[in-house]
Parts: sequence; structure tokens; C-alpha cells
Amino acid sequence: MSEFSNQLKAQADLGALIGEYVKLKPAGNGFIGLCPFHAERTPSFHVHAARRFYYCFGCHAHGDIFQFLMELRKISFSEAVEAVAERLGVEGPRWAPEDAAGDAGERRDLLRLHAAAAAYFTAQLGASAGAEARAYLQGRDFPPAVWDRFQLGYAPESGRGLALALEADGFAPALALRGGLCQLRRESADHGASAGAVAWNGLYDRFRHRLMLAIRDERGRVIAFGGRALGAADPTGRTPKYLNSPEHPLYTKGRVLYNLDLAREPIRQLGYTILVEGYFDCLRVFVAGFENVVASCGTALTSAQVAPLARLSKKAAINFDPDSAGAAAAERSVGLLLEEGFQMRVVALESGLDPDLFLRRRGREAYAQALKSSRSFFDFLAARAAARFDLRRGEGKVAAVNHLLPFLSRVHDPILRQSLAENLAAQLGLDQPLISRQLLQAARQRQAQLPPRAVATPGLLSAERVLLRAWVEQPERREEIETLVGAEGLLEGLASETLWEQLRAASAAQPGSGWEEWAASLEAADRHVLAEVLLGGEAGIDGALEEALEALRERRGARMVRKLQASIQQAAAAGDREVLEALLREKAAWDGRNR
Repeated sequence: MSEFSNQLKAQADLGALIGEYVKLKPAGNGFIGLCPFHAERTPSFHVHAARRFYYCFGCHAHGDIFQFLMELRKISFSEAVEAVAERLGVEGPRWAPEDAAGDAGERRDLLRLHAAAAAYFTAQLGASAGAEARAYLQGRDFPPAVWDRFQLGYAPESGRGLALALEADGFAPALALRGGLCQLRRESADHGASAGAVAWNGLYDRFRHRLMLAIRDERGRVIAFGGRALGAADPTGRTPKYLNSPEHPLYTKGRVLYNLDLAREPIRQLGYTILVEGYFDCLRVFVAGFENVVASCGTALTSAQVAPLARLSKKAAINFDPDSAGAAAAERSVGLLLEEGFQMRVVALESGLDPDLFLRRRGREAYAQALKSSRSFFDFLAARAAARFDLRRGEGKVAAVNHLLPFLSRVHDPILRQSLAENLAAQLGLDQPLISRQLLQAARQRQAQLPPRAVATPGLLSAERVLLRAWVEQPERREEIETLVGAEGLLEGLASETLWEQLRAASAAQPGSGWEEWAASLEAADRHVLAEVLLGGEAGIDGALEEALEALRERRGARMVRKLQASIQQAAAAGDREVLEALLREKAAWDGRNR
């Protein structure tokens, strides 16, 4: 396992792999971007591809590509290794039983279960039972090529088809229950059947007579389903129009964005995301050629869904349904996206059409024009406030201001924030300085609620940096460096002294390990300093070590002379002639070395 993972790590282009999740720019010896592990406004997340590690100077997250995937996706080490192997097209070894134990083993089983279910639903869409589902898709102008690309399917009305198929494939009934694809029959539930004791004949399909949409993770693996009811609407309301999988270890509704696996690269290339509400809106926009589109999975947009978008681009076009519920959802999303530092616009389609209907009736060019002519988020919010409050009356204006200030206080750029305050005052006919003061107060209150920024680490001398880099990067000179530093005390009293001692202790305790393993045992502050040194923009250190050693010797000599001078003054004041002469001789020796 360790040998295979080390081989993968050596082959992997860390900048390219992490760049699939974080928008990176070249900087120094590597790349820099916004940290995916904490909210930040200025980039502090560094990737050093040559040394195969990342480090965030804000939250101190650090590690290799496997640690990155484990933290970002909340997966096990073996799953992270599998993900890298899959990305590189490398066939991995068969996992030992202990590797498949616990949560990781359950997650792999659930992935296989959902892949089998997706294959079943797809087959049923093409079978005779799927005629109504096919007619529905054709009626909405979705051709078979779209069915295949998005893994659309059909869940038969019988209520037992999927259960029988999964049983034939050798899956355990408890797993189907855990993944939410099947439910307990009433008689089994009445008898208190546990998940472990349930048999296949005690289960029935969760999805029945529904058009099925596969929900995939960022790697394109099916992790859940959304089912659209077919046939006449249920007048009692007991049968929901849309039914999603329940949450399970692979799927948390508020963390998943529909179509992100296909939209990720277009978002990165185009520099913005189109946000829509529904599955079919997302499909329509995508197949019309706007592939940077995603949708929430039957839930209001959450910060956990925004996070992966922010890693790709902090620009968005919100195109929710035009009804009151859609407008309210767009308003909530504006507040959330502003909190994460997004620039955004709100798309209003003519005639009150949703994206699906608009594209079918007006076409691609009209939609492209609608994107270009979309409103700023402020104009959208102001129009909402004007419709909600009576702006002809003083109390209505005050209510509008109080409604809009929390949104404007989330704007990070103070210049833009001030401009919006002036715009708001002009629209409402209010005193502009008063609005600005209220906004400033709201912004300060908002700022006080944010986590404190990381404190910068103490600076190091250039010579200290060279010495530490040489010790890390040139193992053949490590013993020589340790001898020189130990014998001469070159780092004594300097910022890197504690770091040096901890590094040497870690390397002695783990002689067969690399510096990454040693760094993991350091105190957080020292690990921060080491990352700062290794990720710095300095050129190579070949030929610089001797100069660094000489600079450190000169500094140590000057420091010793200052200490001796203080001792000489004390001895002279005390009248201790013998000690004074000894100190003077020692100072003369140091003066000679420093010339």
C-alpha cells in the first residue's frame, strides 16, 4: 500500500491535480490560490509541485495530494489513493480486507450499489415499461443522446424491480436500505425488523413510476437519485412531484450540486457559474451549450455547496425561476454568495419563463443575450425592496434600507460598498451620509463576526532560509550542516533555532522518513515557518550555502562581541580586574575573527 501510494505521489502533478479543485496562479516556486479549507478573501494557499506538498498560511492546512483529497472530500486514505490512481490511469493493487473495513468499505459498497441501480434504471428506460418516461423526455425535447450522457432512467411502477435486480447482483438487503434505494415493507417495519436482520422479501423500491435522474459527485460517480413523478398529478399531494434519495454516507443534500462534475472545467475556463434551480433547467441550459451550469438538489443553496464553486471561480449568474419562491431563493443566494466574496448578476428572463421553457421557445441566442443583459445583484435587491415596501412613505424607505443594509454590509470591497450606498440613497431620496454611516456600522459589526486573520510568523534572515533549505533539499550535506551548526551554534538566538532543534529531533526519531513526515511532528508555528521557507520565491541554493554560513558566523561573532562588551562594563564597574582582563582577551579574539 505505502509503496504504491509513494509511486503515485511521485508520478502525480500536484499543481494540476489540486488545480482541478482550486483556481491556482503561478507564484514563487509553485502556485497560490484561495484556500479550500477555510473562508478567505486573499490567497494564502500555496502548492509546491516540485516538493509535492501544499500549505495554507491562513489555517495551516498542509499535506500531500492524498491528505488534500481526504480533507476536501472527507474520504479515507485508501479512497484518496484510488482517486489519484484513477485520475492518472494507473491500475491499483487489490485492497487487503483491513483496507476495506469500516466507513471506507461501506462507502465503496454504496458506490457499487448506486452504479448498479443507475444501470438498472437506464435499462428500464429503454424497455417496454419505460415508454411513458421516453414520451415525457421526447415531449420536453430531450433526445436519447441526452438520456445517455446524463444517465437518465426509469423506475418501474411494480415496486420490486430494483430490489430483485440488486438481490440478483449479490448485494445485501441492509446495504440497499442504508443507501435509501429500498424501504421496509409495512409488515417488516411493524415487526421491528432491524437493518441487519432484514431480508430481500421485506423490502420494496423507494422510487416507483418515476423518471430517474442520477446525482453524481465531483468525480462523476453516482451517489444518489432524483425521481420525477410521471402521470397525472396526485390531487391529495401525498405523492411529491420530485423525490430525492435520503441522506446516507455518500450523499448529503446540502453539500452536493447537480452537474458539477461536468460543469467544473467549463466554469474554470469561462470564469463564472450559472446557477439554476431545477434538474431539467440545468439539463436544458447545458445541452444548449452553456456547460458552466449547476443546480442545487432540491434544497436552498448552502455554504457547503458554494465552497466548491468558489474554488473554481468567484463569479456567478443566478437564473432561478421567476415565481415568488424562485425570487426569494435568489435573494437568499445573493446574501450567501456575497458572504463568500462572489461577484454576481441576476438573470431575469422575459415573459416570466424558467430557463427550460425560455430556451425551448426563444432559443440559444436569446438566452445568451439574457445573460449579457442580466442585472447587478443590487438592482435585483432594490427592485425586490421597491415591490415589498411603500417607498412613497418615510417608514417604507426606512424598512427598505434596513432590509438592504445586511446585504450591502457583506460586500468586501469598501469602494464598491460606498458606491452602492450612494446608489441606494439616490434611489430612495435619502441623505447619503446617513446611509453611509449606517452601512459602515453594519460592515464593522459584520467584520467583528468574522474569524480573526492569521498572525504572520516572525521573519527569518536570508541566511537562515538558505541553511534550512539546504538541510532539507541536500541530504548529502545534512551531516556536515548539523556538525557546523552544532559546534558553532550558528542559529543560537535566531528565529529558526527552535525549528532547527525540532527538525533534527524528528529526523533522528524517523531516520527512514522524508521531511514531510518530520514536518508533521512539528509545532504548528514551526511548521508554518518551515512551509514559508520552502515555498518562498528564492532561487536555487546551489553555491549559496557557504555564503549563508559565513553570514551566520559574522552575525554570531557580532552578537558575542556585544555580550562580552556588556560583561566588560559590569566587571569594570565591580572593580574585578582578573575577570576584566579575561573578558578583554576573549573580546580581542572575537574581534580578530570578525575582521
